[in-house]
Amino acid sequence: MSRFFTVFLLLIFSQAIAAPSELGLTPKPTSSSTAFVSTSSEFERLNQRLELAQAALATLEKNTTAPDRELNRFWLTLEIYAYRQHLAALNGLSALDQENHAPPASLQASQSKVQQQGERQLLEQEVDILRNNLSVQEAYLNTIHDELGQAQAELRLNQDLLEKAPAQSSARTQIAAKIATSQQKVDTWLATLASIDARQQFNRAQLQARREQVLALDAKLGPNQDQLQSAVINDELQQITAQQQHYAQLQNNQITKEQQLRQQLTQLKTQRDTLNKQLENPKTNHTVALQTQLSALDQQQQVLQQQLETLAIESGVLSDLMMANTIESSFWKKRLALKNSGKQAEIQQLNEEAQSWQHTLQGTLVAMQKSAGIAQDQLDQLGRSSDTPAALQQTWQERETIYREAAIDLRRSNEKFNRWLNETAQQDKTLAMRTDYWQEKMHRLATKIWRYELFSVNDSVEVDGQNISISRGVTIGKMCIAVLLITVGFALCIFFGHLIEKILIKRSRFPEVSIRIAKRWILSIAFIGLLINSLLIVQIPLTAFAFLGGAIAIGLGFGMQTLLKNLISGLMMLLERPFRPGDTIAVAGILGTVVDMNVRAAVVRDVNGIDTLVPNSTFLEQNVTNWSYTNSVIRQGFQVGVAYGSDLRLVAKLLEDEVLRHGQICKNKPPEILLEDFAADALTFGIYYWVDIGAGIIGRQVASDLRFMIDASFRKHDICIAYPQQDVHLDIKNPLQVQLQTPTLDPSKTDSH
Repeated sequence: MSRFFTVFLLLIFSQAIAAPSELGLTPKPTSSSTAFVSTSSEFERLNQRLELAQAALATLEKNTTAPDRELNRFWLTLEIYAYRQHLAALNGLSALDQENHAPPASLQASQSKVQQQGERQLLEQEVDILRNNLSVQEAYLNTIHDELGQAQAELRLNQDLLEKAPAQSSARTQIAAKIATSQQKVDTWLATLASIDARQQFNRAQLQARREQVLALDAKLGPNQDQLQSAVINDELQQITAQQQHYAQLQNNQITKEQQLRQQLTQLKTQRDTLNKQLENPKTNHTVALQTQLSALDQQQQVLQQQLETLAIESGVLSDLMMANTIESSFWKKRLALKNSGKQAEIQQLNEEAQSWQHTLQGTLVAMQKSAGIAQDQLDQLGRSSDTPAALQQTWQERETIYREAAIDLRRSNEKFNRWLNETAQQDKTLAMRTDYWQEKMHRLATKIWRYELFSVNDSVEVDGQNISISRGVTIGKMCIAVLLITVGFALCIFFGHLIEKILIKRSRFPEVSIRIAKRWILSIAFIGLLINSLLIVQIPLTAFAFLGGAIAIGLGFGMQTLLKNLISGLMMLLERPFRPGDTIAVAGILGTVVDMNVRAAVVRDVNGIDTLVPNSTFLEQNVTNWSYTNSVIRQGFQVGVAYGSDLRLVAKLLEDEVLRHGQICKNKPPEILLEDFAADALTFGIYYWVDIGAGIIGRQVASDLRFMIDASFRKHDICIAYPQQDVHLDIKNPLQVQLQTPTLDPSKTDSH
């Protein structure tokens, strides 16, 4: 319970959330705030919800025997507070929207540049405070999301238990009470989220208004900052002089008041002495009345003493403030002189003095703040007592006011010293100081880049039938952490994947190729899981990439269509297993053995040892012949021709004997020797046999061995293997005339010899 109370206190004292990129001074249209103005129906709906919650709380207060009464009261109170915060934020948005439509009064009035500079400094302080509060609120928003998820999970668990509980049993009644409490928790966290959403919008509108005011003041101040700084210093000196005069007047008033109080104490002492003498006289009557008067005088004396103590405290505080003003006046005078002379050594010395005084000033400021808190506690304690004199309460109220106003003055002085030190921090630095400065500057720059918001995404949560949008920023830092987590995680997956692969290859009976394929698919699934988990760890909503949906859809329709088709085909083949590594297949005119399968393609190695990458989609779109799908024993064969006139029975017997004699041919399935054709130049025999290709037998080698064996057997039995021959027939009417002629010698050649 204390954890929930602490969490909800953050909602009370923190501001709404805004993206880091929106904390700069970039102007934006003022009309953006009007988008957040709620309609009257929204006010009416929230008021109705608030009235229902208040009525439920009133009913619970009357029912003293309700189960989990204190817990339900706690959650109802938080829900009521959330609705009130939501209404307050909507009212603020409405008022701010009306202010945005009117010209800013501070810029219309005739202000001096010194006043404008002071107003700008106040706006910058307000922006700094908002930035600090927003960082706290961002962490709180994540806590609310976690608490809402836990409450919803608890509600679902209790609902499941209620279904399993027996009817008309005490356990069912207890579970029903737990369901009511869980539902109340869910409603409370949803109302809180809705309240944060409205306050976030209000806060962003405020930041927008402050940015515009700062930009307008920068435009009016102009670029001449040196002359402006001198005017600011003179104005500060005038204010210090006026404040010192005010403190001196207060001291004079204190002296006069102290004299009056001492006179009153003297008079009271005289009256007390008189009353004491009357009480000591035994003849005195009405002693009870005299005792009452004496008690009243004692109370008056106590009050006067407290007032004198308060005057002493005020005098001491004024002395401290006057001393602080004197030192501050001296500081500003030195600063004005150094501003004109520009001596860096003296400026550095003044900086050191300012730092020393600032340290003392901060200690005094803390002491004043603590004293103001103690005085307020004492005042509250006196207010609880009915017989406390009003004058005594007034005394402590004055003390609290003294301490509080002194703390305010000291805080202002501290802020002035801070501004001076920040402005002169770059001047006349030693090497170590410059190194520290640039280190700090680079750290701030790196932090700014790290926290730079690339874009923001709205998470939607349904509250009372309405979708509440909660903005989440996607920064460079979150993206870098996500990429680092994915890279390191995937590297570890690859490392352990290789390690497990080696162990399985050595110790398991699964084929090596199957283990490698399973590893690839597991790595692919692991990458997707790493991507999603990394985004969730750094709290980048998955909806951050919703804007890529259209581009991805177009890409899938064109460039990514083939890739996606192959991926899905690979997944289907992994489930259906039409073939496995080591199977002999024929697809797309390729005959070979499957040696590898991955998410996009399969590797098929043909008889020539050439590996071909076949896309997975090809196996689904075309006919695939798997020679070893159910059985690795296949039939092969070839033909041989013998000359006409050969003994056909002997040829058949010889062929069958040679086939059966080969050791790699299956013996359980007899071969077939068939006379297939009376060809033109030979008698054609077909030899068909069965071989087990799964045992590593090469079919073409078996066929070659059989041909050698058949040739040797035919030669041994004088059986001639027919060779191609062709008969030519001439169809003419008359017979051909054949004449034999003896060649004659050339006389010229004879004479030459």
